[in-house]
Amino acid sequence: MIAKISSTANLGGALGYNFKKVVSGEASVLLAEGLYTNPEGGYTMEDVLSDMQALIPKKCRTKNVVFHCSLNPHPDEKLSDEQLSQIAKEYMQALGYGNQPYIVFKHNDITREHIHIVSLRVDSLGRKINDKFENRRSKRITDALERKYGLISSTPRKGQKAEPLSVQEGQTSGNIRSEVAQVLREVLAHYRFCSLGEFNAVLRRYNLAVEEVKTTYRGKQYDGLIYVPTDEKGNKVGNPIHASKIGRGVGYAAIQHKMNQSKQSIKPFIAGMRQRVLSVMRTSPQNEGELLARLEEQGLRCLIRKNDSGRIYGITFIDDTEGIAINGSRLGKGYSANRFEAYFADTTQNAFLDESLYGQLSVSGQEDKALAFGMPPKEEEGDNLIDEVLDDLIGDAPLSTGNDDWKEAAWQRKLRRQSKLRLRRRKR
Repeated sequence: MIAKISSTANLGGALGYNFKKVVSGEASVLLAEGLYTNPEGGYTMEDVLSDMQALIPKKCRTKNVVFHCSLNPHPDEKLSDEQLSQIAKEYMQALGYGNQPYIVFKHNDITREHIHIVSLRVDSLGRKINDKFENRRSKRITDALERKYGLISSTPRKGQKAEPLSVQEGQTSGNIRSEVAQVLREVLAHYRFCSLGEFNAVLRRYNLAVEEVKTTYRGKQYDGLIYVPTDEKGNKVGNPIHASKIGRGVGYAAIQHKMNQSKQSIKPFIAGMRQRVLSVMRTSPQNEGELLARLEEQGLRCLIRKNDSGRIYGITFIDDTEGIAINGSRLGKGYSANRFEAYFADTTQNAFLDESLYGQLSVSGQEDKALAFGMPPKEEEGDNLIDEVLDDLIGDAPLSTGNDDWKEAAWQRKLRRQSKLRLRRRKR
C-alpha cells in the first residue's frame, strides 16, 4: 500500500477535488469522523467545508492547515468498503490524526480503487499535529497494515518487476502519478543507460516515455523532464506529468547524474553485448521481426526507432537481466543505426560477414581499429562514440580537489613578497 501525503492551505480545493468526483459518480464517501453533521442523504461539499472551517481556530499560526492523503492498495487487491474504512481509521489513528475531524472518499475512476482522506493539521486549540518524519512513519504504518490484513505489497522489492501502465484515454495525470512513480523507482534501481534515448527504450516496456523540456524565465534557462503515458505502440495516451510532481530522484539533475554514472558501469558489458549482436547478424535475418526474435534468443531486447519516412535513425539493445540499455553506436561504429539501415535496404549484402571489418571480438584493440574503416561517422540521433572517447580521456584522469594547489600557490606568493621586502631593505 502506497500513501502519498500533502499539505495545503486551501481546504475548499482539497474537498472540491474529491466531491467533484462524487458528483460525477467516480467516487463515494466512505465515512466521516468528528464532523457536526451526518445527514441521511449523505455529505455535501458545503456542509463538510462549513464544519471543518468552524473547527479551525481564528488565531492559528499554521499556514497549511489541511492534511490530504491518498492510500493506494496493490492493483490486484479487491477490498470491500468495510475493509477500506477500517484501514483508513487505523492509519489515521497510528499517524496521530485519530482525534481529528476527517472524511474518507473511495475513488473508482481508474481500475485500481483507492481512498483519499482530508483532515486538519491543527487541533481545536490551534496546536499543530506532530508531522516530524511523517512520510517515514507513514511507510511503517502501511507496511504494518499490509502484514496485518495480508495485503499484497505495493512497494517494489528487489527482483520484483513493475507492471506496465494501463492508461485510459482522457485519464488525468493525478490519477496515475503513483503508478508512474512506482515504474520509475523500479527502472532507475535496476537499469543503466547513458542517454534519454536509451532511457526511453527501457520505459517503452512499461508504456511510459520521457521528454526533455527547456524554458527561459527572467533571462535564465531551466531544464526539466516530463513523463508521458503511452500505449503499447508508443503513442501518447495520457497527460504529461512534470518530474517535480512525481517526487525526488526522477528530475533532470538526477537523471543526468544517473547517465554519467552509467557510462563507466556499462563498459564491462559492451564486449559481450557486441558479440551477441554480431552472432545474430551473421545469421543474416531477412527482416526486422526476424532480427528481434533472434536477439530475444540471445537474451537481448531491441528497440528500433524510425523517422516519418521510415528510415532507421536509432537502435537500442537492452539486456533486461543485467539491466543494461546501450545504443548501437556505443557498441562500435559498425553497429550504428546507419549500418542497420543499410543492411535492411539490401540484406544480400551483409557487411557483418566481412572478417576484415568484423573480426574476432575478443581482440578488442584490433577490432576497434578495423571498425573505423568505411563506417558512418555517427548516428543521426547524435548518440555516438565521440561522447565515449571524451569520457575516456577525461574520466581516466585523476580528480583534484584543488586544496593543495591553491595553498601551494599562496605560499609561493608569500615567499616572493618576503624576498622582495628583504631586497628593498638591503638596498636602503
